[in-house]
Amino acid sequence: MRFENNLQAPNFTVKNIDILNVSRPKDYKYSHRKGRPKHGFVYTVRGVMRDTFYGSEETHIDVKAGELVFIPQNCAYTGTYLEENTEIKIVQFDLAEGVLPEYLSYPHKIALPEADERINAFFRPGNNHSFYYLSCMYRLLWQIDATYSKIPTTYKKLQAALSEISANYADSRPISEYAALCGMSEVNFRRLFHKYTGKSPIQHRNDIRLENARIMLQSGVYNVSEAAEACGFSSLSFFIRLYKKKYGYTPKKE
Repeated sequence: MRFENNLQAPNFTVKNIDILNVSRPKDYKYSHRKGRPKHGFVYTVRGVMRDTFYGSEETHIDVKAGELVFIPQNCAYTGTYLEENTEIKIVQFDLAEGVLPEYLSYPHKIALPEADERINAFFRPGNNHSFYYLSCMYRLLWQIDATYSKIPTTYKKLQAALSEISANYADSRPISEYAALCGMSEVNFRRLFHKYTGKSPIQHRNDIRLENARIMLQSGVYNVSEAAEACGFSSLSFFIRLYKKKYGYTPKKE
């Protein structure tokens, strides 16, 4: 990436940055059926957005308050505001030269701890000149690159699924949806996921659920049933069995 702040490969530069802050009523839709005109980061300030993508098969990504999604240029999709007064902030851009890295070649959620701060920087009053936008954009891209560089190149496509599972471990989403977030077939996704983690996606999600359930139980605020339900286990007996297998004792002993 060509930038004065010591950003490394890939090598690209951006131009034509613009921003939008939009709030709409429930069920309002906007469409890019012919493809998005620019690359865009879309941050949900409040409410929930559903982005439905069209290709060989229809898939969707639900983006809750505090979450950031990247949608590349020419991607065909429809955005739907799922809750009343859902508000989003959009930061979009063109490429001046070069090619975006592979992890910005498909639509997916971006796992970025400071996403709100990085996006809100674009909207500070009195800072609407092009050089300021460029500074904000390159800082955003630098932080995303730093986050993704922690994963070996071979497995970077898994970042979207790993982030989704970590952030929403209580959701019992089918594997096909995690695969779609990564722009992969379910078969290839399962194979690559197991190669990287040594576990299936379900085993990985259950491990995260168990780790969080253990924290809840040790806090003394939750009983076994409450912790199991809060972490996404619909069967108490299944939860207890997995817990004993992982930790060597039942959750009642925490």
